[in-house]
Amino acid sequence: MKFVDILHAHLDAFNQAYEQQITTAMRQAIYSMLSCRTNTERTSHWACQSCTHTTDYPLSCGHRSCPQCQHNTTADWLAKQQ
Repeated sequence: MKFVDILHAHLDAFNQAYEQQITTAMRQAIYSMLSCRTNTERTSHWACQSCTHTTDYPLSCGHRSCPQCQHNTTADWLAKQQ
């Protein structure tokens, strides 16, 4: 199970338990992660140069705390450091 799936499943309980402690920046991060690669209004349009096949991919949120967006960036940084 992905982090985002767990967050989505338990968001209401999390909000109730920590409502007074969650900052605006934290809320922004949470909702960015929940909408990452799911918003069909924001897409990247790709077309094959050899044929007429086209595909739309949902854009990522790009938030620094998002495990979906930052996994590759973190892995690349770690590889450079090693």
